[in-house]
Order: sequence, then C-alpha cells, then structure tokens
Amino acid sequence: MTAYVVIDLDIATQDGFREYVEGAGPLIERFGGRNIVTDDNALVLEGDWTPPTVVIHEFPDRETVQRFWDSPEYQPLKELRRKHSTVKVVVAQNPA
Repeated sequence: MTAYVVIDLDIATQDGFREYVEGAGPLIERFGGRNIVTDDNALVLEGDWTPPTVVIHEFPDRETVQRFWDSPEYQPLKELRRKHSTVKVVVAQNPA
C-alpha cells in the first residue's frame, strides 16, 4: 500500500541543505521512493499552517519508509538535515 511522507520544511542554510539533498535523493530512490512534490508557495485554504516549503515523497509502503528512516546510511544525512533545516514529518497511507 503506497505511503506518503509529508514534510513541512524550513531551510536555514541553502548550501548545507543542498548537500543533504544530494545524499538523500539517491538513497530515497534506493528504497523505492520518489519525490512527487516540492512547493515553496503552498496555498493555505484553511487554518494557520503556513509551511515555508511542502515536500511529499511516495514510497511503496509504510514499512519501507521506516526502513529508509532507520537505515544506517540515512543517519548521517539526518544529522546534516537537522543542522541546516527544521522539519516536521508525517507518514500517511490509505487503509487497505
């Protein structure tokens, strides 16, 4: 069942974050994921959620997302991301 990683992204340092993307992008693909949305001008229709950038990745299922998130290869990238940005991340999928 397809899972979607929804990220509220606030980049503090562009160059440092670019380094993160260069490492994380190929790793996401290795885990069967792909980026489907990157929008730094999301339209807020209701409420007070105004993320600087919305990113959505698609993965085969929630278990694959968890394996990616916990993988040894992602841990140093996660630290790099934390150094150069602030994020809120959720994973959602449709029920079977």
